[in-house]
Amino acid sequence: MDPWAFARPPPPGFGFSCASQPVADLSARLRPPPPGFVFSCVRQPVADSLPARLRTPPPSIKFPCAQLAVDDVPARVRPPPPGFSRLCNKVLPKSPREIPVPPKFSKRAAPPVSTTVSDKPSAKRQRLCSDYEDDIEANLRRTERSPEERPRPDYMKTVQQGRVSPSDRARLVGWMDAFVRHHDLVDGTLHHAVAYVDRVLSVRAMNTHTDYELRLLGAAAVFVAAKYEDGWRTMPKLDPDKIVSYGRFASRKEVLDMERHMVAALGYQLGGPTAHTFVSRFTKHAQEGEDLKKIQRMAHHLADESLRNYACLGYLPSVVASSAILLARFALNPPDVPAWSTEMQELTGYNVMNLAGCLHAMHSFSQSLLCDPHC
Repeated sequence: MDPWAFARPPPPGFGFSCASQPVADLSARLRPPPPGFVFSCVRQPVADSLPARLRTPPPSIKFPCAQLAVDDVPARVRPPPPGFSRLCNKVLPKSPREIPVPPKFSKRAAPPVSTTVSDKPSAKRQRLCSDYEDDIEANLRRTERSPEERPRPDYMKTVQQGRVSPSDRARLVGWMDAFVRHHDLVDGTLHHAVAYVDRVLSVRAMNTHTDYELRLLGAAAVFVAAKYEDGWRTMPKLDPDKIVSYGRFASRKEVLDMERHMVAALGYQLGGPTAHTFVSRFTKHAQEGEDLKKIQRMAHHLADESLRNYACLGYLPSVVASSAILLARFALNPPDVPAWSTEMQELTGYNVMNLAGCLHAMHSFSQSLLCDPHC
């Protein structure tokens, strides 16, 4: 097709005429070429329909890229494939060599920890795990106040309604203590087991015949607490058959059923802190003139005896542990060493006035223990 067909005058007899319009008034692209000028597009082959940037330049123009093949053109210079538009305003990311590397900062040094112990409030105690010590302490204090981890201090009146008395509970704790010692279970098992029993009795009422059922509940609590404290090493020491033989129960199925009911009543929350936990934490360091092992042993003994006292159930485990340590320090420390110092107040978070109620509740059974420092 002649590209200049629309620019030529119409044939004779055609109604439309451009004769009255001068040629100069036509736009440049519609004007006919001058005489003697041969328009090169007429003779161009089909291959010349490629974009201008990929055509071979005329011989008179020496374009430096004329000798490059199409595949040698960089990807960002090549035309986009059919159907894709080129986004000229898009900023391409920098090459990896141009991306700045962030500077390396040295690890912040931990603040120095003082190993000396004194009565000054600013004294820093040695920490075995300084990075997590504060978080562990905060979690223990929060957990011991959680309603899911705390038994009701008045459950004998509100839930059991006289079916279980403080003396019944004291006999059960004594039987559980003998059970733990007979099978040589790890420390802390008795405290967790008694906590499980109190929590179950806070939500479920016992039947009329409570002696057998209480012992079955106590045995299942010791079994669960031993597995929680010592894991797989508990199984060689204790299993349902040994529990049946020691407690003279009907069958092992009865023990396993009680274990399932107890764990469900606890809501599968088995890891709450006890007074044994806080005694171990608070007696890690001793002041000058103190015998750490003796104080720790007596404090643990006092905390174990507090399990028999129903009145101690109304105090937090950390309060019971702090009271046991205060009594142990009072009995074992020399006269010139105070029973409760500023360091112990900072460590436990309690002063003597905060512990007065628990100390009064522990007075009944602490006299005999305090009179025998070699317990």
